[in-house]
Amino acid sequence: MTLDEADKKIEFILQMQAQFEANLGRLETNLGRLEANTARNTAGIDTLRQSVAEVAIILRESIRLGDERISATNEQLRRTDERLNALISVVERHVSGPGHGHSTQ
Repeated sequence: MTLDEADKKIEFILQMQAQFEANLGRLETNLGRLEANTARNTAGIDTLRQSVAEVAIILRESIRLGDERISATNEQLRRTDERLNALISVVERHVSGPGHGHSTQ
């Protein structure tokens, strides 16, 4: 191997080393960015998880209140039906009058 060939090989090796170091620097920069993004994503996921838990609590309470309101409405309808049936009986007795199958005793 001539001195010129050795110099070319050394220069090639030095260029490859420089390229390797530049690539390594970019990789380190990218790794730093990935770590920062991962930290932000983790924080975002934690916030989202907390929000979903809060929405679940609110939804559960809304369903409970809705069930209570439906139960109260059903009870009111039951009492209204009873009162309406009583009124219908009174009106029927009044309309049919004495001697139409109802005793007046």
